[in-house]
Amino acid sequence: MGKKISGWISFTLIFLVLVFAGWYLSRPKMEEVGIAYATPSASLEPRVTVRWLGISTLLIDDGETQLMIDGYFSRPSLFDLMTRKALESDPDFIRQALAELKAERLSAVIPVHSHYDHAMDTATVAAVTGAVVLGSPSTANIARSSHLPEDQIWIAQTEKPYSFGNFSVTLYESKHAPLATNLGIDGVVSEPFSLPAPYTAWQLGQAYSIHIAHPEGRMLIQGSAGFVPGALESVRADVVFLGVGGLMAQPVEYRHEYISEMVTPLRPKLVIPIHHDDLFGNYGEVEQSPFLIEFDRASAFELQQSVRPAVLKQMRFSESVAVFAE
Repeated sequence: MGKKISGWISFTLIFLVLVFAGWYLSRPKMEEVGIAYATPSASLEPRVTVRWLGISTLLIDDGETQLMIDGYFSRPSLFDLMTRKALESDPDFIRQALAELKAERLSAVIPVHSHYDHAMDTATVAAVTGAVVLGSPSTANIARSSHLPEDQIWIAQTEKPYSFGNFSVTLYESKHAPLATNLGIDGVVSEPFSLPAPYTAWQLGQAYSIHIAHPEGRMLIQGSAGFVPGALESVRADVVFLGVGGLMAQPVEYRHEYISEMVTPLRPKLVIPIHHDDLFGNYGEVEQSPFLIEFDRASAFELQQSVRPAVLKQMRFSESVAVFAE
């Protein structure tokens, strides 16, 4: 009798493993969901190019000046977060990554908000490159925690343009997506803290929509799927980098309102989703999480239809794209 029970247990376990493996392998890859990829830049002419480095980290370059959104390279694991492991940036790894990116003309690092997956590495990027950190008082205190000199810390005023070469950067008040995972990290960083520290040290602070104007065109970066009604009604952009993390888990009414606030009034020609990749994947991996997928064919089609007449395209990791030419 005992052998029969043991056999049934073994069979059940094998069956469950096979079912899980089949489910896992059936999760849609980004190349399978029906969103076309943007064309890599091959022109030798000076053009504004953008490279996506995962989450909402972007390297923007016009051949003379470079800007970086977020500058997040560290990738703590889910286990690190669950155990409240003390975290800090790895300067050697970040220095190597920046060298590979040829980020040699970086003027500013601008986090969309101050969570660890956006602002954790900004001070290290600034220290390595000499760039300034432009952001909220929370971002400023995070930079001070890494002992970044005060002259490299700029506290942003919303709706005020900041000039970096031919780029004009304006930050508009925004909000984080209404996610349950934001609980406990939705406050402010009121003073510098000691490093290393658990991920909860990086509180939300102020969230921004970041508008970047250049003689070649205008872009809007929205790192999180939240919004302030009417905040961008007078803003225009040719390209919108649209944060979609957690968007498809929201009610359909919310999804429609998000697009009506973050895309429709800006009248873009191109919309590029960001922050849909696996938050706990290694640097360089931009596939979506098989456990928390943002896109399947149905959700990708819904987003394509909702942003029309703009075209929806996605980007590959670190591939240089002349976005205004798209």
